[in-house]
Amino acid sequence: MSKPTLRIPSRAIECHPEDHNCPAGRNPVCQYSLRSQKYVCCEDKKDADIPTCPKYYETLLLPCGSSVDSQCPRGYRCLGSLGDDSIKLCCKPNRTLEYREPEHTFRENRIVPRLLPVAPAYELIATFNDEQISMGQLFDASILDRLADPPVMSAGVELHDEKLYTIVIADATAKAVTWLVANIAAFDGQLEIHRRTKSAVSYQTPDLTDKPVGMHTMILALFEQNDTWTQKDLARIAMDDFHFGEWLEENAHVLPSQPLAATFYGYSTKKDDRKRI
Repeated sequence: MSKPTLRIPSRAIECHPEDHNCPAGRNPVCQYSLRSQKYVCCEDKKDADIPTCPKYYETLLLPCGSSVDSQCPRGYRCLGSLGDDSIKLCCKPNRTLEYREPEHTFRENRIVPRLLPVAPAYELIATFNDEQISMGQLFDASILDRLADPPVMSAGVELHDEKLYTIVIADATAKAVTWLVANIAAFDGQLEIHRRTKSAVSYQTPDLTDKPVGMHTMILALFEQNDTWTQKDLARIAMDDFHFGEWLEENAHVLPSQPLAATFYGYSTKKDDRKRI
């Protein structure tokens, strides 16, 4: 968009698809606008969840279906987008497509970029009560005792003994930090966390009385620090209304935007009564 002035509001910047003359931005592209019937410059919104086709389908960013009067090119099908079936896109089957993990799973479950700005480089292997969890695993209300203690973790990659690390668990549903350990040293490539390790935010065990009622999405992330946390910085961590993206921006001098490793899981404060096949 152009910059607004006192006389003229901001307007879409016109472009030509072959000139690539759009200004710098978040993935700028020259796209045809059905509303204005012109080619205009577009860019990704901050934390935008860009619609994509389901797995093993090429994505053509052309809306289709009953809500939009358009048809897909030959060889494409009109399908619901990944993560939001209400958004219909033109999709072309392609079984040769390859997907990078764990990024694809984080995007498929709408963790990235909606809750976590950037996908981790590696999957964080977490074990609760001797059970190694899978990405996206849900703990029913009847088994919350399995989450009573902090997890034992492995980053899936050798850590550097000269670096410091941060572990954080965030409840994306309640927008709260439920565990944070900063300035963790590594020894022989492994995290040095034990019961006497001091936490900046003590581990909070999930409980049936947690609000809001229902399913809670938890993000467990490991960051390799750029610098040492100060007590002043740690004291400013928002216990309520926590947003990963804002927190990382505010502390960019300490943490990179991309976690070294991460996983996600969920728990429910009520019994899972969904029908099973």
